[in-house]
Amino acid sequence: MLYLSAKVKILILIILIGNNNLLLSREQSDTSVINKQTRNALINARRNPDIAIMMAHQALALSRSLDYQVGMADAYLALGTAWLAKYNRGDSAYYYNMLAYDLYEKLNDNFGKAMACYGLAYVFSFKGNLKESERYSNLSLTFFELAGNNRGMVNSYNVLSYLAKQQKNFDKAQTYIQKAIEIAGSIRDTLPLADAKNSLGNIYKDMTLFKQAIDAYFDALHLWELKGDSNGISIAYGSIGLMYYYQKEWDKALEFCLRKLPISSARGDLWEVSKTYNTIAQIYNSKAKFDSSLIYLRKGLQLNNQMNLPSGIASSYFNIASTLLAMSRTDSAYWYINRAINIAREINDPDLVQYYITLGNIYKSKGQYSSALENLTRAYSMGKKSHLPMVVQDASKLLSDIYSKTNRNDLAYKYLKEHQKLRDSISNDEFLKQVTRMEIQYDFDKKQRAAEFAQMEERILNENRLNQQKLYVRGLLILLVLVALISLLYIRHNRLRAKYTRIDLEQRLLRAQMNPHFIFNSLCAVQDFILAGKPQKANTFLTKIARLMRNILENSREEFIPLEKEIETVKLYLDLQQLRFENEFDYNISLDDTIDPENFSVPPMLTQPCVENSIEHGLLPLKEKGHLKITYSLSNGLMMLEVTDNGVGRKEAAAKAGEKRDKKSISTKVTTERLENFRKTLKQKSISYEIIDLYDKERAAGTKVVMMLPYKKIYA
Repeated sequence: MLYLSAKVKILILIILIGNNNLLLSREQSDTSVINKQTRNALINARRNPDIAIMMAHQALALSRSLDYQVGMADAYLALGTAWLAKYNRGDSAYYYNMLAYDLYEKLNDNFGKAMACYGLAYVFSFKGNLKESERYSNLSLTFFELAGNNRGMVNSYNVLSYLAKQQKNFDKAQTYIQKAIEIAGSIRDTLPLADAKNSLGNIYKDMTLFKQAIDAYFDALHLWELKGDSNGISIAYGSIGLMYYYQKEWDKALEFCLRKLPISSARGDLWEVSKTYNTIAQIYNSKAKFDSSLIYLRKGLQLNNQMNLPSGIASSYFNIASTLLAMSRTDSAYWYINRAINIAREINDPDLVQYYITLGNIYKSKGQYSSALENLTRAYSMGKKSHLPMVVQDASKLLSDIYSKTNRNDLAYKYLKEHQKLRDSISNDEFLKQVTRMEIQYDFDKKQRAAEFAQMEERILNENRLNQQKLYVRGLLILLVLVALISLLYIRHNRLRAKYTRIDLEQRLLRAQMNPHFIFNSLCAVQDFILAGKPQKANTFLTKIARLMRNILENSREEFIPLEKEIETVKLYLDLQQLRFENEFDYNISLDDTIDPENFSVPPMLTQPCVENSIEHGLLPLKEKGHLKITYSLSNGLMMLEVTDNGVGRKEAAAKAGEKRDKKSISTKVTTERLENFRKTLKQKSISYEIIDLYDKERAAGTKVVMMLPYKKIYA
């Protein structure tokens, strides 16, 4: 698709050169519009097929009006690609790709013929006609070779490898993919190599060589990450997650599926999102977390309905029914499996036979044995007719169980015998596959050991050369090590000193906040409430002081805490003070709309000392009711804390008892030292602490504390 865009650009360039950079004629200008339209249609064919189809039809109509054969061929190709992206298994994709091929053949355009054949290979693959798919894949490879297009050759080999894999011819599949990897290595772009590595992983997956598959998928992931290809990264995450699932490493499987999910969602790739939901659900089923599984299965069902994909809808209903059956919710399971069967009948879904087995199992769980026998017998017959031994094995086991429960021991024995015979046969097949896998693994390990031996020989030669060089540079290396060691010790010393300084400051502030005077007064207030016959108030007061002390002790261990928790601690303190002093003041805490208190974190225990000073030295000496306002806002990359009161002001407060003044000085000093420590460690010169006296016509009207604090975002 990308090469066709380059081809269009080349055609435009030839037109421009052929006309010696003169103004294009009207017809040439129209063809340029067509080329641009078809290019955009091809770019959007997979991402947004409906828009691509509309654009391609517009380009086709304009091309026909000008009898512009190249434009018509390109438009047909864009339509064929877009219909493929819509998972249309009818004739639309085939029809348009064939029209494109016929025109490209008339124009003797090898690259165009290659692209059309490549699309037709996918059409027949979707239809299940692997023989025709292989024929068109070989044709596309031939035309790409004639056009000298390496990227196209890699894509064709990828398809041929996939078809061989579908036919269980893994040797042939590996041969094709190794050719793809070899050609991809000669292309500057890493994306074709990533696609080939991913295909190699798929082959290893089907051979149940999961370790090799994971290695190949990680190789592909690294290449896709280098290009920032979100689609490739999403595919790699899903494949790696699936491999861990097959190896029963549930947590790792879940980790990679959850990594894939937001990428596929952001790209609007509903098909991949739906598949990922289903994989996550199966992981939760394996962990017996059925409720979590149902959540993701229903999300997948919603997406399949949105895509109007009947087979996907039926599969979702089936998976939900199976999960509900595992939870013994047979009535709900019955409803879902019937929905799956109705859809599967309409579209001749090959998975219908599995649905009948599940329905029979549900009837068996409900004790409705005649209905169970009817559906299981149907599944048994379909499995026999379609040569599906796994289906016949499952149906035989369930039939044997039901006949045993209904005292039909002759039939129970017959079906049990067939079940055991099939199980042994399948086990033998699995054993032969395992032997084959061991042989392949042995060959793989043998080649790996040979490669490691060659690397070891090369390494020994390199080490000998390095030993000779060490005689001249040993002294320099020793000197560098000493310098590095001294630098490391110096840095470590500075870090430890900064750490201990921070801990000391936090402990001093903790002691200032948890002062005995406050605790004693608070407990006395509780006692007063109890003696006054107010147990409810005493209980409320005691609960709040306990929560406050717990918050202060918890917060003192952290360098940063969520702003929400800091505000909660301040509110607890203010509520206690209001209870103690019988609402002699009110307060208001406000935040900017840009601040999410759950996402923003700040240093703990910086707000309360300011609030305490305002109450103790500013508001309580007032004769009228006091007001306290606390605001948080963002300014120049820092968080600005403002604590404003309408108290008596600092001058009058300074005239009060020396004890209060000393306590204020201690908390203010520790706060200033903490901010200075943050200013040094974070290299933020704007971190500051300022106390502003407020006046109303030369009369003290309160105090404002402005503090510029560092902050962190918990979620980017």
